[in-house]
Amino acid sequence: MSTYSVSGINIASFNLGESDKVLTIFTKERGAIKAVAKGARKPGSKITGKADVLNVNRLLIAKGRSLDIITQAESLETFSGLRKDLTRLSFGLYYAELTDHFAQGLAEEANDYFDFFFQALKDQCEAGTKSSSESKSQTDWQVYSLWLCLKFELGLLDILGYKPELTFCVTCRQVINDLNLSTFDRELGGIVCRQCYQESRVPQVGERRAWHDDGFRKLFGESIEITPKVWKHLVLAGTLQPFDSGQASTNKAAMTAAHRLLQGYIEHRAGQRTKALDLVTSLKL
Repeated sequence: MSTYSVSGINIASFNLGESDKVLTIFTKERGAIKAVAKGARKPGSKITGKADVLNVNRLLIAKGRSLDIITQAESLETFSGLRKDLTRLSFGLYYAELTDHFAQGLAEEANDYFDFFFQALKDQCEAGTKSSSESKSQTDWQVYSLWLCLKFELGLLDILGYKPELTFCVTCRQVINDLNLSTFDRELGGIVCRQCYQESRVPQVGERRAWHDDGFRKLFGESIEITPKVWKHLVLAGTLQPFDSGQASTNKAAMTAAHRLLQGYIEHRAGQRTKALDLVTSLKL
């Protein structure tokens, strides 16, 4: 029986039979794969802890007829800090579910994406350590977790080729600023300037009734109004700009709105919601 070795992050799992699990693992070498972890649900089994979602392992896997089988597992990282805080754990699970949803599109970038994914989980894990060492308030570091999530989402979208256009109008290519900013359009994938938005809202003769019923959705069916503060958070999260912890509390509402906007855009691209996304949305951030 042929075998192969990979380093991977567990991103999903389901039960198989009475004691086994099938793991979906995003690997550095092969992208997303599925493999059986035999005995993973037995108390005291060596593989049990290593089969948890978000754990990172070095694996020796034997090729099988229908499903490959994990024969050896060495734990590399458990991100234990994520499991001590519901907010950070929720974001970690959200990262894993998005990786699972878009795994096919990440296959060619597996090596780079693995490093990006691992670092994103590490950053969320260490957010709690920074909170304790620097005596920041819980609110500040919840917002910091939101900031880290924004950076992950934009990075993922960039790798997939779906990164939204945030600096130019997606219809007329006019440079966006505080004065001409209008809406974010999910279908078009970016910002629509005020002039294009207003021109799209002028009803044609004989369509006035339809206008009252459907609004501007005739042209911009997935548009969401966006404020300058929310827009600036999105633009800055897509750069190397460091997080400004001194303004975390005052920017909380705008940061949350930016996060929700990106979640909606990713959901639109994925074509479905995720369980972790619902959990993150329900948190009082």
